[in-house]
Amino acid sequence: MDYVTARETAEQWNVTERQIYNYCNDGKIDGAVKRGSVWLIPINAHKPLDARYKKDDIEVTNNVKCGDCLQLIDEIPNETLDLIVTSPPYWAKRIYNGSGELGSEATPELYVSTLVSYFDKFKSKLKKDGNLFVNIGDTFFGSGAGAWSKYLDDDGNITEYQKERKEKYFTTKPLQPKIQQNGKLYQNKQLLLIPARFAIAMQENGWILRDDIIWHKPNRIPASVTDRFNNTYEHVYHFVKSKSYFFDLNAVKVLGANGKMKNPGDVWSINTQPLDGNHTASFPEKLIEQIVMAASPKNGVVYDPFMGTGTTWVVCEKLKRNFIGHEINNEFVQYAYSRFINTIRK
Repeated sequence: MDYVTARETAEQWNVTERQIYNYCNDGKIDGAVKRGSVWLIPINAHKPLDARYKKDDIEVTNNVKCGDCLQLIDEIPNETLDLIVTSPPYWAKRIYNGSGELGSEATPELYVSTLVSYFDKFKSKLKKDGNLFVNIGDTFFGSGAGAWSKYLDDDGNITEYQKERKEKYFTTKPLQPKIQQNGKLYQNKQLLLIPARFAIAMQENGWILRDDIIWHKPNRIPASVTDRFNNTYEHVYHFVKSKSYFFDLNAVKVLGANGKMKNPGDVWSINTQPLDGNHTASFPEKLIEQIVMAASPKNGVVYDPFMGTGTTWVVCEKLKRNFIGHEINNEFVQYAYSRFINTIRK
């Protein structure tokens, strides 16, 4: 990694050198290193956001960090969060950070138990009347999900960009670990029902499941299968800690055929939202808007432990919620930062 001095960074960001040292001492510049009494700054580092600012007379706080959410969660006081909303890495679908990451477990059962342990650790940080929404996808046993043998763009042409991106995030070999078939759960073409197994495991650990929302994707690209129907939806589970919790149904009611406002129901038809860059699994802003409006108060605190490219952060900015985000992939954090800045400027 290439570095520049604090003075050079100060000139680039139009702040004082002292402010750069304060940023470094507070741990606000990812990748900054100290050599003796001198701080060195990564050449591609971004200026930290001011933690607080006014938006329409509401003071908004943003706290975004690059790192492992299992470690960073300890920095959040208990019963701070009004809402946790996230989409964790799915099992054996993509490579984000290398071996040992969430989603690379040896079996789907181990993945489910590992994922549940994450939310058990987050639980004490959620207010008693808080909400948890988790978007999670499924897969088939023996699936070649993640394997690519061609590098084609939308016009069918081979491009170096497609080749590099797909080899980095999907690899040219199937991502599923080699598991011996047993004629039961482990047999080729078996839908693993990972979302359902996760929901049941969460219930067994004391979470109350309130909704199983079906996110229908009208613009889903059809798969080239001939012996089953195309999958066009994912699950979004709504959990709570107690039977009494915050929920503002009026904020998300829709106009009914009779001209009266009604409950939108638990099947949401929302197109996927493509983004520029390398993140290939970003959920759409409209999906998160529904959740944030219904499940958190204005000026409440929303947390996304698997922030990705910052969709939840952008939505919270628009809806005047405070946001805490953690993401282990620095490339995604940098993208999210730029995306957020562009949102503020609009």
